[in-house]
Amino acid sequence: MFEKIDYWISAASYSDRNGTWLIEAALIHPNIGETHEYGEEWTREEIIEKCDVFVFCLITKDEKGNWKRGDQVRKIETDKGTFIRVDGLKMTGDYLGDIPFFEGAR
Repeated sequence: MFEKIDYWISAASYSDRNGTWLIEAALIHPNIGETHEYGEEWTREEIIEKCDVFVFCLITKDEKGNWKRGDQVRKIETDKGTFIRVDGLKMTGDYLGDIPFFEGAR
């Protein structure tokens, strides 16, 4: 599908930590084959750690149920900490666009 992408993120759960919205966990899919049904829950810390080595992009289903590639996920360093964002803005808080919310198991 997209050779340079290592992992897809299809859903995330957030929480408010002292007035800052941070990802609690996200549903991660390895970029293998054409199916993205297999997903694994990763914590925010696991994603941040792996952002230095692997490329992550968002993926969502369109109205016909087909997978659609989204924006690339980036680790952003600010004076307030490290955040995971798709917009590249050096702002406080994590932001993964309009992917679905899910209740993580962790």
